[in-house]
Amino acid sequence: MKEDLWIETADDPLDVRIPTARPKATKVSSSNSSKGGHIGCPLSWFRLVSPVVRGKNELVVALWLYRLRSVRHSRTITVSNGPLAELGIDRFAKYRALRRLAKAGLIRIKSNNRKALDVRFCR
Repeated sequence: MKEDLWIETADDPLDVRIPTARPKATKVSSSNSSKGGHIGCPLSWFRLVSPVVRGKNELVVALWLYRLRSVRHSRTITVSNGPLAELGIDRFAKYRALRRLAKAGLIRIKSNNRKALDVRFCR
């Protein structure tokens, strides 16, 4: 039978339970930890992006792009201004970040007749 970790005290008017011991923590193994870690994106993507972008807004765009890629399970994603605006990132920061990432060869950009851009990951 499982050991009871709580001791009831009869003199406590609120009947508060006091823990006597904590269960031992178990280490959760992850396949990502052995491959270099994960911080919202793989560290490999972060290492590629960090020397390319200039400033926190462009870094947010790069991390957001990778998140979209992961969520949609596709190397090609459509990027609009709305979700980034909710994060406080204006469209000009998005365009600068996309231009820098494309120049570095990390992504390719395709215009959709002045609508949301299609972005294809090269790596």
